[in-house]
Amino acid sequence: MKEYTSTSIIAAPADALWVTPTEGESYQEWNPEIIRVAGRVALGERITAQVRLGVGAVRAVRLRVSAFEVTRRMEWTGGLPLGLFVGRRTFTLTPCEAGVEFRLNLHMSGLLAPLILNSVGDCPPEIDSFRSALKRRCENIRP
Repeated sequence: MKEYTSTSIIAAPADALWVTPTEGESYQEWNPEIIRVAGRVALGERITAQVRLGVGAVRAVRLRVSAFEVTRRMEWTGGLPLGLFVGRRTFTLTPCEAGVEFRLNLHMSGLLAPLILNSVGDCPPEIDSFRSALKRRCENIRP
């Protein structure tokens, strides 16, 4: 099992921040890691994320939106059959005095996790870049 977490305080209201990661078509405008999300981002829906790996290659990753609590929490889950590999990306928004604390947690497990992790490289810079890009986007588009 491997887990990464990245957090940031974003000076924007939760409802404004929530819109950005749930609009799949706009990812290419702001996100260096996930460059496109096809499908409807809603509970139980299947989506396909075009993910730029650390080495620059782009891979299509099929996911299911496994949690969706508006302005609070969203989770995308994907992987291989029989639990050989399970990747879970959880987005959490917690209101705070300065705006919203955004937390991105990436949890990877399963028998094939070590092999897959070796093939995709180091994940922390990628989840940190997602978090940083979301912060820039939300703080810049605020009225």
